[in-house]
Amino acid sequence: MPVSKSVKALLLAALFTTSTLGGSAFAAQVYFQNTTAITQPVDVYVDGTLLFAGVPADTLALSPQELSSGVHQVVVTPAGVAPGQQDLLRQTLTLTSNNAVTLTLGTEQASPDHRRLSLALTTGNLAARQ
Repeated sequence: MPVSKSVKALLLAALFTTSTLGGSAFAAQVYFQNTTAITQPVDVYVDGTLLFAGVPADTLALSPQELSSGVHQVVVTPAGVAPGQQDLLRQTLTLTSNNAVTLTLGTEQASPDHRRLSLALTTGNLAARQ
């Protein structure tokens, strides 16, 4: 049975939409919070794309970005520095829902006398709670 041009166009459009959203037709609203005492602003890249630029310490970015559920490579750099040059943190995170989440850059105790940067995902928009 031949497939009409309009059906082919619809299938192609659906495939393109799914692939551009990372394999999911739905995306979560992602907020970014920098709770560190790093004196310089930071940039946040997800899967090689700059999502949050120039976020100062002790700041919650109020403008969310869309991100599909799944596994993502997150890189935090000093503001204006491309990934791979002076990465402050590189971490793989899994986004399991399409609800609003807050990605928080903070510190954790690595050993009794050493703290290191860490990333955590929290369900919900922390800006709405403040």
